[in-house]
Amino acid sequence: MAFGTATVVTSVGKATCANRLQTTPTRNPPKYIALGVGATGAARTAVVGDTALSSELAEGRTSGTESIVTTSVTNDTYQSVGTVTATGSRAVDEAGLFDASSSGNMVLSATFAVVNLANGDSLQLTGKIQFS
Repeated sequence: MAFGTATVVTSVGKATCANRLQTTPTRNPPKYIALGVGATGAARTAVVGDTALSSELAEGRTSGTESIVTTSVTNDTYQSVGTVTATGSRAVDEAGLFDASSSGNMVLSATFAVVNLANGDSLQLTGKIQFS
């Protein structure tokens, strides 16, 4: 599933992307994916000021597989694809792309219609940042 219906690169995410263009960047790549609950239930949508998910799942963050893909112009999009497996029943409605496996900066924030997961269900997510 691609990241949600309301997806934004956060303010911190823009700073992270700029930092990664340096010869010696000081921030890690934004490849870690996490799911959360409580976004749409609180009538919340992804906004550039987001720094964390409403309530990140206890499953933690998964390290996604990074690649560069084409959206509009050859190689204009950074992509991270990862799978999160639920360890209990969950009604997820948000996802984030982070630059660390715990804490760290939320680079991409997304909200979407609730996806109900049972214990053991997996959800594969694709986070994309297009440079346009």
